Amino acid sequence: MAAIRNVGDISKYNVIRNYAPLKNHFDGMIIRVGYRGYSAGVIKEDLLFKEHMKGIIGEGMPYGFYFMGQAVTESEAIAEAEFCYEMTKGYSPSFPTYYDSELSNQKGDGRADNLSRRLRTDITKAFCRRMEELGRRAGVYASKSWFETRLYAAELEKYSIWVAQYNTSCGYKETGYDMWQHTSSYKVPGLNTTFDKSYRYKEFSAVTEGGTADTLLLLDGIHSYSLKESGSKQIVAGGVRSNFLLREFRCKDGSDEIILDYGLVEILQKVRSHFGKAVSITSAYRTPSHNKSVGGATSSYHVKGQAADFTVTGVSNRDVAKYLQDIGAKGIGLYDYTGGFVHVDTREKKYFWQQDSRNSKYYSVSTFYVMVYTVKGQTVATVRYNDRNEYVQLLQQELGLNPDGIFGAKTEEAVRVFQQTHGLTADGIAGPKTWSALL
Repeated sequence: MAAIRNVGDISKYNVIRNYAPLKNHFDGMIIRVGYRGYSAGVIKEDLLFKEHMKGIIGEGMPYGFYFMGQAVTESEAIAEAEFCYEMTKGYSPSFPTYYDSELSNQKGDGRADNLSRRLRTDITKAFCRRMEELGRRAGVYASKSWFETRLYAAELEKYSIWVAQYNTSCGYKETGYDMWQHTSSYKVPGLNTTFDKSYRYKEFSAVTEGGTADTLLLLDGIHSYSLKESGSKQIVAGGVRSNFLLREFRCKDGSDEIILDYGLVEILQKVRSHFGKAVSITSAYRTPSHNKSVGGATSSYHVKGQAADFTVTGVSNRDVAKYLQDIGAKGIGLYDYTGGFVHVDTREKKYFWQQDSRNSKYYSVSTFYVMVYTVKGQTVATVRYNDRNEYVQLLQQELGLNPDGIFGAKTEEAVRVFQQTHGLTADGIAGPKTWSALL
């Protein structure tokens, strides 16, 4: 197969001061948009994404995108795709958006590293399908061995395949492929970083129409549905097509039955419409046996099909809980730590609760509005990635950053550096000890 172009890919690990030399070595670039953390599972923007985009566009180079996935459900994969679209909708890529499927680290202990081949393939397909529904060409990046043993590659053939094998020839034969990444140590004179380099064999055209899904008219009240018969159908509630497929509410034990409350879908759709961001459901219906296996209460609303645990891409869990409180949801739980989530259910009697770390006990609260405290005479609040408020703005001022009030990738990195240099736990969260050192 004769290569027609040379393509590089870059992320925060490629610090580039001058982008001009790239044009003499590459005919295009694939830029990492972001990644999902392999332990807590928070979706984050690549620290240098915007800087790389400015440099590549400034040199007039064609480009595409990739995302390092660690989704453990199809719902999370859809959220990753929607994050990529939101981050890149102002750009005009020439190449696809690739889902990077590989081990998160050398230990192989990431949240998605031990998924079954079946589930990993379904997750990858969910990302690609959603990207194409949003009008973008989608692709899959993986090593030769990963395609052969961790994915059912034949099911992904409709998408662009980008295979990695660091060799003088590519021995991948599961499917055809559009790009072959043949080295990770390519050097460009004058630049102090190494690059991945790929051969590209195909010219790409834009995707103009996305796929469609059959619909499922949800019945009022709580009813039983079949994953096999209706799992891939898009839910219609109140005459309106929702953003959810029925299978996003299935039990993780693979059971065919899905018990689902119409009112739960209504609440989640309100959340989706209000924030305009993907809602990633991590747990909804649970069979009694699965609920017992995960330590759930016998009377759990999950067993009744009336509860969901979820996150909203790019929105803090506290802001989600505040919105649920504002729209009158009765059962709300805020799991307020990195990698936490929000629980909502359709109980009739109001009960709010909060948990501040994975191993701590939850406690009842009356409101989810920010709880403030005083450090050295200054009113502050604990803030973390995705928070947007005046306390983030104060934090940025103290760190010498642009005080836009948005806790993004650069703010988190600055907090980690500050914590490391002051002997604090470098978790990227500005809590009482960090505020005390700052002030």
